[in-house]
Amino acid sequence: MSYVEALEQARAVMARDDAAIAPYARTMLLEHGEKRPWSIVLLHGLTNNPGQFAAFAPELAKLGHNVFVPRMPYHGYADRLTNDIAKLTAADLINASNEAVDIAGGLGERVAVLGISLGGISCAYLGQYRDDVSVSVPIAPDFGVLHFLHGFTHMLAFALWVLPNFFLWWDPRVREKQKPLTAYPRFATKALLASLQMAEKVYSIARRSAPKAGRIATVVNVLDPAVSNVVTKEVVDAWKARRASGIEYIELTGLPENHDIIDPQNPLAATNIVYPKLIEILNL
Repeated sequence: MSYVEALEQARAVMARDDAAIAPYARTMLLEHGEKRPWSIVLLHGLTNNPGQFAAFAPELAKLGHNVFVPRMPYHGYADRLTNDIAKLTAADLINASNEAVDIAGGLGERVAVLGISLGGISCAYLGQYRDDVSVSVPIAPDFGVLHFLHGFTHMLAFALWVLPNFFLWWDPRVREKQKPLTAYPRFATKALLASLQMAEKVYSIARRSAPKAGRIATVVNVLDPAVSNVVTKEVVDAWKARRASGIEYIELTGLPENHDIIDPQNPLAATNIVYPKLIEILNL
């Protein structure tokens, strides 16, 4: 689409954010009034929202890029204990991710996508299927939960599919006081299932087909307590086996034991270290 059409579509997406959506959690567009050489899509994590990139998105915009940060379906409600997150499906995630890239194609001559956790899985999906994505940077994608191998995650996804939905606190010790206070303090098992289903789709197809994005740089914190870097490495190795170049696996060392290395409200994010490294990895 043209730049004008992309702006119209981006604003239509932003208009979906009604009074139920917290002001800090709404879809974000940082643009320079014209199509730029690069546009960047930033994709947030499960139970988080575009506010996760409140500090990082402006850093990218300062470099001259048009930046689009969509709110994923059922995320960002002012009611942080909403039950609606349980409605999330893998199809919702795929559709929202594809829509964001379509818009970004009108905002920049080339498109980069960067996302964390659930957003990292979305980036991996886009990297696998979209040849109009020049650079994809999945960060801490949840291909495997905790430090378990793929087989366990596969069985977990089946169990979550069979069982009725229930909610779990991210940290039962602090419950609704879980930081960042702008994100949901608990998650729905059906929402986790949606993420795992999307991850399973990429895990499977990566073994049969080369990814279509120009470059995929997967980033992990070696001390990530929430996801399995071993399973993520399996996906990256599968991509490398089917394509000789443009596939990277980057381990960040020297960071605290922490999953969310993006949100400035996370006291363990170490954004002073992470942000410059991610800008270097994007290499736009």
